[in-house]
Amino acid sequence: MKILKSLIKVFIIVLTISVTATASTYIVKKGDSLNKIAEKFGTTTTEIILSNKLKPPYVIYPGQRLVIPERYKIYRVRKGDSLNRIARKFGVSLKALIKENHLRKPYKIYPGQRLKIPAGKVFLRQQTKRETSKTKIIRYRVRRGDYLGKIAKKFGTTVRNIIEINHLKRPYRIYRGQILKIPVKGNYKSSNTKAETVETPKYSMLRKVPIYKYYRVRRGDSIGKIAKKFGVSVRSIIRVNHIRKPYLIRPGQRLKILVGYKDRLALNRPIEFKMPLDGQIDTTIRAKGYKGIFIIAPPGEPVKAAEVGIVKFAGKDDKLLKKYGNVIILEHPQGYTTIYASLGRIDVKPGQLVHRGEVIGTSGISGDWGRSGLYFEISRIHNGKAYPLNPLEVLR
Repeated sequence: MKILKSLIKVFIIVLTISVTATASTYIVKKGDSLNKIAEKFGTTTTEIILSNKLKPPYVIYPGQRLVIPERYKIYRVRKGDSLNRIARKFGVSLKALIKENHLRKPYKIYPGQRLKIPAGKVFLRQQTKRETSKTKIIRYRVRRGDYLGKIAKKFGTTVRNIIEINHLKRPYRIYRGQILKIPVKGNYKSSNTKAETVETPKYSMLRKVPIYKYYRVRRGDSIGKIAKKFGVSVRSIIRVNHIRKPYLIRPGQRLKILVGYKDRLALNRPIEFKMPLDGQIDTTIRAKGYKGIFIIAPPGEPVKAAEVGIVKFAGKDDKLLKKYGNVIILEHPQGYTTIYASLGRIDVKPGQLVHRGEVIGTSGISGDWGRSGLYFEISRIHNGKAYPLNPLEVLR
């Protein structure tokens, strides 16, 4: 029995080596089966199973990527075809084509005849080029309520394709504002393409930064009890604190608790603030105790973000910011914050990523300044404390 098993293993290895000299990749489509794919590529189901290490009951699913060990491809002869023309078309030699199909002199072929095309390096290279030319990459900014399946369906692609091209790792989470590369077919068209797709700014990147809280273990505490208190999972506490089995904790031990994530911008260029509104600058308000400047302009003029940032507040606060009227607060890289007040209209929402020069609202008379325009203020946080800066020394 042992000798028989050894012989079977040797046979499988020899078979695998003999048929996988040339291989290509194939993405399973709806309605595909192992038999259909094997017939399409001129191979056998056994060879596909061995090459992909499939296990019983050998189930495949749409979007799955299979390695296909090709010995030949089937081609149906058309009217006007000749052996030379077919050989040139698939980048194989005439001699190889004749040998694979056991043709005899005078080597006649007829329309409808099925020919085996030897799979060679040239053929596979041409096939890859054709597949690449049919696919283009667009960029998509994730919206509220999006998930990978929904995005894949919207663009006619697969979840696996999106995961692979964006190098996503388990558990394959995406977040609002994230830029994803989406592989779509060359003939993809959508009336909402402009609204759906965006170009990734070369100078900025939105990153998710973890937020931690610290907790000192008390007598009677357990990991489960602490997890419930902070609304997190037991697994999260174990992973973040590198706790090993049997997962014991002791009174006085300091634990790090991952409570969420926040967006943070990273720039690969110097930060530079631009004038948010065209108009006459009034600096006299600084003598009245204000830390910013007032730019005089007619109502309804577009107000632009001075630099790339994330909207931290947008609206009206009658308690803390009553004198500012309609106000937007942007958080920028390197600890900078800008305030845009006395706005007529607000065009952004908290958590939104805005780019330098992007319109965020309009000038107005909603503040306590008694005239139309924009109040602008800029500050920088250092060691947890905000230091106001003179906008005229910072704006370019």
